[in-house]
Amino acid sequence: MRSFLTFLSLFTLFFFLTPTLCLSTPPKTDSDSEAFLLPQEICYGDKTLPAADLILGAVGAMGLQGYHPETLKAAAVVAATKLTELYRETGKADGLEILTAEEAKAAWGDYWFSQYWKEMQEAVTETWGEIITQNGTLYGEAETFPVSWGNTEIGVECPLDETSNDFSATVTVPLEEFTAVFPHYGESLKVKNAQSGRVDTVTSGSTVLTGIEMMQRFSLPSPAFTLTVTADSATFRCKGKGDGIGMSLYGANEMAKQGIGYREIIATFYPDTEIQEANRELGSK
Repeated sequence: MRSFLTFLSLFTLFFFLTPTLCLSTPPKTDSDSEAFLLPQEICYGDKTLPAADLILGAVGAMGLQGYHPETLKAAAVVAATKLTELYRETGKADGLEILTAEEAKAAWGDYWFSQYWKEMQEAVTETWGEIITQNGTLYGEAETFPVSWGNTEIGVECPLDETSNDFSATVTVPLEEFTAVFPHYGESLKVKNAQSGRVDTVTSGSTVLTGIEMMQRFSLPSPAFTLTVTADSATFRCKGKGDGIGMSLYGANEMAKQGIGYREIIATFYPDTEIQEANRELGSK
C-alpha cells in the first residue's frame, strides 16, 4: 500500500510539473498543415516563450528602429517563417537571433524604446501567423540583410539602396595582415566575381577564400568589393552591407516610403513565393 501511494505521489508530481519543462518535440510533417504549424509557445533555450514574443525579438534584432510600418510587417513575416522552419526541424526556436525587451530598452533608451517597440509589436500582431511559402512548401531562404550592393544574391535589383549612407565603404588593412592569409599574393592574385556582383573567390597560390570568407576574415561590410594591394596595405572598396541573401532592409524601407505594402515588398525580394496562414486551426490571428 505504501509503495502504491509513493508511486501515485510521484506520478501526480510529474504530471503537474511536465508542462513547465522545455522539451524538444519536432512536429510531424506528413501534411502541409502540420509542417507549417506555428504554436502559441515554443522552447527557446531553457525557457518556453510565446511565439509572438520570439518573432518580436527577431524583428528587434534586425535594427529597424524608426523604419516604416510596412517594412516592420515584412520583417515580421520573415521572422515568423524562420521560426516556423526552426520549429519544424527541431521543435525549438534555438538559433533564432532575438533582442529581448530589456536589451532593447537598455540599447535604445526608455523614450525610443516606448516608440519603436510598440511599432514592432503592432507589426507582429497585424501579421501574426503569416509565413512565406513557395510551391506549397515553406520558403527556406527567408533571410534579411541591411543594404544591397545594387542587387541581391539572387539578382533582385535594388537601385534605391544606392542612397544609403552604408552603400559604399573603404576598408584598409596592413600588408602584414593581408600576407598572413595570402603569402604568395605577389606571384599570383586572382579575384573572381559571381554573377550577382559579389566576389566569388580570391585565389593566391594554393589559398582560396570565398567572398563571404573574405568578408569575415577582414571584417568587410559585404562580400562585394574590389581589391588593391600596395607596398604597405590592402584596400577593399566595398558596396552594400551584409551578405546579400534575402531582403534588403534598407531597400524594403525605401519601397515602403513610396507607398508599397509589405506583401508586395516580400513578393519583390522573394520571387515566386506567396504568403499564407501558418496556423489557421489555432485561431491565433
